[in-house]
Amino acid sequence: PPSWHGNDALRFSSTYAQGTTVRGFLCSDFVRIGPYGSFSPFCCVTSVSGMFDGSGIAGFAPPSRRDPNSQFPPLPPLFLSLANVTGQDTAKHDMPVPKPIFSFLSSPHNAELQLGGYDEDSVEGKMMTVDSLSKYAYVVPVTSISLGKTPILTLTPDAKSSPHPKASAILDSGTTCVCLPDNHMKGAAEGLSPWERFSKAWEGETLNSLHVEVDGRIQVEIPSSVWVPQMQGVKGCLMKHCPNDHIVLGDWLFQSWLVMFDLGPTSEEKAPSIGFAKRRGSYKVGQNYQTHERKGGVTKVAMSREKLSKQFDTPNMPGYAKPPPSTPSS
Repeated sequence: PPSWHGNDALRFSSTYAQGTTVRGFLCSDFVRIGPYGSFSPFCCVTSVSGMFDGSGIAGFAPPSRRDPNSQFPPLPPLFLSLANVTGQDTAKHDMPVPKPIFSFLSSPHNAELQLGGYDEDSVEGKMMTVDSLSKYAYVVPVTSISLGKTPILTLTPDAKSSPHPKASAILDSGTTCVCLPDNHMKGAAEGLSPWERFSKAWEGETLNSLHVEVDGRIQVEIPSSVWVPQMQGVKGCLMKHCPNDHIVLGDWLFQSWLVMFDLGPTSEEKAPSIGFAKRRGSYKVGQNYQTHERKGGVTKVAMSREKLSKQFDTPNMPGYAKPPPSTPSS
């Protein structure tokens, strides 16, 4: 019998950090990534709207916040099912990821998912971790941004002295470049807005790296070889309408660093832990790996970038339940 099931009457929509909205209906199937598999609910997408095409690493977000106006619990992200974070999955044929940790890195043409941790051969230096500022998204405190010698984000004295982070960045693999707010970030940014500073400076800084300081101690360098080609070749690359005045660090980050996401704390309703490690310069992303456990229990899964269609045909396949006919209003 087919393992896939979908019901068009159960509608679903989700909006991502850069404004892309996907819509569809609820489905379920046995999902396998590399050697791991689990029966999982997910959204079968029928349309995508917004600036970009909805591409990115889907289903690996933290658990969603429960909607108080809905009788239904939020759809669990795919990775929570795949890693059996809740411990409720006891099906004999399932094979969960051994640790609820994954890492992500990308290149202009490929990307790579590392399941169960991270491959130490893909990085140089040590892994530096910080707790997410949110239980429901990957958000890190940002203490400064500079482009070459040009300051892009300088915190105000009040923001610097605050015991709570006043400037933060969402990490989003589905954002092509970066989003910098065109405002003072609710009093956190000094002088010109980060978007205005970057807009005025970038054409004179094309030989220099973009430096993002996370949590006052993690120095993330994005080389010009990553950010310049996209600024020159992608229309709308630098965005300024950012969600809730958060900076959004997109694909530039994942092309420069390995970023590790530990969802273990979410089983106790705590925020995920996020790790940053500098990519080894000689490391080739997205090779055709054998899907078996590598050293340290980490499995690497290669991915390629593909352009997605903005409209999708509703599937005509076993297990699909059509929506009920609408009743005419009297």
